[in-house]
Amino acid sequence: MPYLDRFKTIIFDFDGVILDSARLKTMAFAEAYNGEPPEKLAEIVAYQQRHGGIGRRQKFEYFEREIFGRPGDEAAVNRLCDRFGQIIEAGMLSCACIPGAEPLLARLENVVPMHVVSGMPEEDLKIVIERRGLSRYFRTVSGSPRSKHAEFLAIMQMENARASECLAVGDSLTEFHAARKIGIPFLAIVAPDVADLFPTDVKKTSDLTDFEQAARRAW
Repeated sequence: MPYLDRFKTIIFDFDGVILDSARLKTMAFAEAYNGEPPEKLAEIVAYQQRHGGIGRRQKFEYFEREIFGRPGDEAAVNRLCDRFGQIIEAGMLSCACIPGAEPLLARLENVVPMHVVSGMPEEDLKIVIERRGLSRYFRTVSGSPRSKHAEFLAIMQMENARASECLAVGDSLTEFHAARKIGIPFLAIVAPDVADLFPTDVKKTSDLTDFEQAARRAW
């Protein structure tokens, strides 16, 4: 893959980019609030679809305070996080990878250093990646509460790479804004049945089956 020689590193989000788990998590946020008014659940789903890359604790704090008008105290947020974790635990270990993900990781393993930067809690993220046999592909794995902007900068320093020598791959505006602020080329994953929230100038693909061609467009 000569074209990828121009990248010193590739930074992947996880949900919706490696695992086909974005829908699972969206529905889990709504299920955590089972019994609340339908219009409130619709707000939760809409927020999750716009801000997929933010950690669950931050989201529950937002939901409690901004959607439900409640204090969002630590005990309440902890209960919601625990409930959410119980809902998605089995699904994260059993759901499919997105099309093309596993073959791509195998092809790139000895070609370019790869990293994962996710909004998923870091400890849970590392457990899922380990149990699914994906650890060998990634030089580093980081999750919340670390910020994506800070992690992108740390990876650039680790790889001795300029922004233009990196590629970020994600499915949410969170990592897109972090990459654009730094100047890192960005490739958006937009599933066929998901609303496209990215600006029109962002390069996009529906999955990772044509990654090399899509990466060439994103550079």
